Amino acid sequence: QPISLRLPDPFPLLLRKRALLALSIHSRTPPRPNPMTSASPAITLPPSVEGREVQDAYKAYTTSSDVAERNSALLRFAIAHPFIQVKTPVTHIYKDHSVTITGYQLAIFKFRKWLTKDSEGRKYKSAAGGMSDDGLYTVSPMLRALMPRGLSEVKFKPTGGGKETTVVFKGIPKFSGLVASDEDEESNASANIFFYKGKSIDNAGGFYTTAKSNGENAKLGCHIVDGIVYLIAGSKNTCFLWPAKEPVQRFQKANNPSVPGQFICALYSDWFLKLAKEQQSRFAEDMGKNYGTIMAEINTPWYEHVVPINSLYIECYCLLDVHGQPVHPREAFEFFRRFGIKQMHPTISAAPAPKKDSITKPEDLQNVVNRESWIDTINKDGAYKLDAKTTYIGHVFFSRHDIKELSTVVNSIREATNTEGAVLYLTDAKTEEVIGLVKVKASEYVIRRRLRENMKGAIFGPLRRGDIKDFPAPMPMKNKRKGGSGAVSGVKSVSGALQTAKDRIVKGARGLTHVPGHEKHWKSGLS
Repeated sequence: QPISLRLPDPFPLLLRKRALLALSIHSRTPPRPNPMTSASPAITLPPSVEGREVQDAYKAYTTSSDVAERNSALLRFAIAHPFIQVKTPVTHIYKDHSVTITGYQLAIFKFRKWLTKDSEGRKYKSAAGGMSDDGLYTVSPMLRALMPRGLSEVKFKPTGGGKETTVVFKGIPKFSGLVASDEDEESNASANIFFYKGKSIDNAGGFYTTAKSNGENAKLGCHIVDGIVYLIAGSKNTCFLWPAKEPVQRFQKANNPSVPGQFICALYSDWFLKLAKEQQSRFAEDMGKNYGTIMAEINTPWYEHVVPINSLYIECYCLLDVHGQPVHPREAFEFFRRFGIKQMHPTISAAPAPKKDSITKPEDLQNVVNRESWIDTINKDGAYKLDAKTTYIGHVFFSRHDIKELSTVVNSIREATNTEGAVLYLTDAKTEEVIGLVKVKASEYVIRRRLRENMKGAIFGPLRRGDIKDFPAPMPMKNKRKGGSGAVSGVKSVSGALQTAKDRIVKGARGLTHVPGHEKHWKSGLS
């Protein structure tokens, strides 16, 4: 649920005042140097990590323009790279094909171990800025260029025998925030290292502003294999495939609210089957020949992050070409309209949450979960019931601007409410091609998320684990951290947890210098 500013009475008064001050900001900060124009130091993982096989695969990819050759090189790169994990293959049997899906994702735990335990790796800890996927991308130009946010190899084997077909399902390339606080994870990633083909902000002549949906990664692909149309969909690191002309819930039920991929597939399947037959054929042909992936986010009322979500829907925001690069926004949104995908919200802000007459009592929380996750809409056969008249797929708000308007637009995004912010697509001044994407977060979102994460770590996490002695959990967890006593949980006090939350919020607030009014409203309240 969205954070309520009516904090409980036991919550320290000073902390309540600071939270309210943070959300009452209206003034602007003085203009600062654009971080996208700053030179970035050349940081590259050593040859002992990115060895000959990795380098050869990278070279093969970057020196080819053929889709099949590039896909082959990409898979070799993923298999050879020590910080990419190859997931266990999963096979699905359909009438015409058996389909084997192998996923690839960044091996973040291995990267963290290398940064902290390896003598050579420790030298890169400061450069990475954080032990996250953002930190890993920061120290590896090759990963930035080749490893997208989601990668799966899909092999089709005809049931009656014949030639095997392989396709590669890619997510969007990694891109960064305008400043550090525009990222949800800690790292030294900056916008200028993620521009395409060596470009920078200096090459931009214009940009498109697109709303940043505050949901879960939800991508869609489509391939025609031996005359059969298949849809491929999933979240960032998941992938499922099915014959497009059959409802997906015949093969995979959407019955677990904690698994976004089930609902991603269900909504895309519902949308495709509602298209006229001519549109279905045109969509399959367009996606097979000209495009690779539709990028979107699924918004589920039972899995809100910070921005309220009042209904179940998917918002499309980008279209990737056959190589996995974003096409021009004008082309993408025209493609969406062609297939009945319309804009969901009139601005970058989502619809506000309906007002509640009272605060939910702890004993009623399970009923709220059952109601808002729509568990009772699941049919007796276990499939999620979708309304035939409801449109579940749309696209985000977008607008075009000249590069001279960048500062004004960024300030307007910072001041927006009820939104995560926006993604800017910067276009080349000469060719109009997309040269880079940049995230800009709304100040309200940054502050609310900072408060949420600090309170989760300091208060709600310990409560859930039974670490606070006044509130024992039904099944206390043991302290398994290295150097811990292994004692039973329940050793912290409520006052200690609240003080920890306060200290973390105070410390984190000092870094939010890009937030309008930081000096006047927030920083002064910390003294």
